Amino acid sequence: MRLPFLKKGVTGSEPLVVSMTGARLGDPVAFWGASPALALPLAARVGLSGRALVVGPAAQSIETAATREGILVETAEGFPTDGSFDLAVVEATNGWVAAASAALPSVRSGGRVIVVTGVLKTGLRALLSSAPASAESADTVVATLTRVGWHRARAIGGRDGLTFVEAFR
Repeated sequence: MRLPFLKKGVTGSEPLVVSMTGARLGDPVAFWGASPALALPLAARVGLSGRALVVGPAAQSIETAATREGILVETAEGFPTDGSFDLAVVEATNGWVAAASAALPSVRSGGRVIVVTGVLKTGLRALLSSAPASAESADTVVATLTRVGWHRARAIGGRDGLTFVEAFR
């Protein structure tokens, strides 16, 4: 008996974090968080012609996972302050507010930050639950980003337990 409705997505489809952030080949992208499931697809998308910088306390473990997968990432203790990134992606885990604030000077004028909240759901969990499992609501993230200096913050959508909020420098 075949159950095609249990299949998840189309083979070769883009990872959710890549499609929601709009990261492209050659882009300089900075990531702060603890989840290799979010960081590695971004690093793979920007490729060797881009720059994938992983910042924060989980940077070494993400770098180890990237090395196992053959993906190039750089690591740093903190965000640079030279405005050299087009995009900063911040996972809403412990300390994310400070990270979103610290990311501001690392992003060029007109650049963006994407804050990812929730827990990625896969398999049956994704099929059976439609509500995002988010510790931070999109409204809270929007208000926080505005308070720390980002502009035009707004929720841009969500799926598979994740919610994405975008703001501009």
